[in-house]
Amino acid sequence: MSRTIEWILFDLGGVLVDLRPTPFPESWLPDGQTFDSIDWFRSNTAVQFECGTLSPQVFADSLKRELGLDVDTATIIAEFTRWPIGLRPGAGALLGILRQHCRLAALTNTNALHWPRLVNEFRLPDYFSEIFASHQLQMIKPDPQIFHHVMGALSCAAENILFFDDNPDNVAAAAALGIHSCRVTAIEQIENCLRDCGIPAAL
Repeated sequence: MSRTIEWILFDLGGVLVDLRPTPFPESWLPDGQTFDSIDWFRSNTAVQFECGTLSPQVFADSLKRELGLDVDTATIIAEFTRWPIGLRPGAGALLGILRQHCRLAALTNTNALHWPRLVNEFRLPDYFSEIFASHQLQMIKPDPQIFHHVMGALSCAAENILFFDDNPDNVAAAAALGIHSCRVTAIEQIENCLRDCGIPAAL
């Protein structure tokens, strides 16, 4: 398969970037309520924010009402900004090896608060030829439209892309378009999938 792969496309959070278990302390939430990464993707406020249609202030105000948080919006913004922790151990080394032999791109559902950390603190542009960010495109995974945009921007057919994501909905959406798609939640799983695809940089 390695001969047909022209681009390797990575999700970031939950794949290459570690996240805290929840975006906010559980003590902020009313009794019995949860708000983890799964709940995040089910939130209309979260979807709008990662589509770039809400400012951070409006996002925090809306989420405060949605979750019934008894916390001021500045504190919500500050805590949410800290949700990403950093590159996972081994991620930088793996990308450094891969980029010597493959063209790498990233496709991430992200937002105006996390984006500066991904770029300036985690220095992800050092590893990728292209990074497609949902809040800049005003499109979000798993909408097929965002995958079509990426294929057009990369001038690459679906069957020539290998895609890694931790969200099964995103993996299914990409696979339905003919993209080679792997659901992964650990660096070791990425390495195993690369080996299965015959990509020497992972060996």
